[in-house]
Amino acid sequence: MSVEILDGATIVNFLEDEEAFNASICDRFAHLDSNNDGQLSYEEMLKELQGLRVMETHFGVDVETDPDELVQVYDSLFVQFDHDLNGTVDLEEFKAETKQMMLAMASGMGFLPVQMVLEEDSFLKKAVEWESAKLVASYSVIS
Repeated sequence: MSVEILDGATIVNFLEDEEAFNASICDRFAHLDSNNDGQLSYEEMLKELQGLRVMETHFGVDVETDPDELVQVYDSLFVQFDHDLNGTVDLEEFKAETKQMMLAMASGMGFLPVQMVLEEDSFLKKAVEWESAKLVASYSVIS
């Protein structure tokens, strides 16, 4: 984990760079697709969904959550990704829903900088790294 500063523009700009965003999506999808069948089952997606920690913390402090309630949340999140409701998530579904979630985060965050603790392999961390690389490249051109 690392502490980073980002804003909605960091996320939006990363999403608009289709090459960078698609590479990140393909890498994560391949990592999650443990049986290499080109589809993510509920079991393969569960670790990713649990990593979102949507209910297990309150202002960064772990809280005990009813396991049945968590199952319902993870089930509904999986359905959000499984657009055709066939019981699996393909690469395009994963990409589309991840993009929607990131756009929602960007919208909620706005354009004022926010300091956040980010997981090393998270999409938000990749957006920050992408932005940093772009800034370094632009400074290199100037000097």
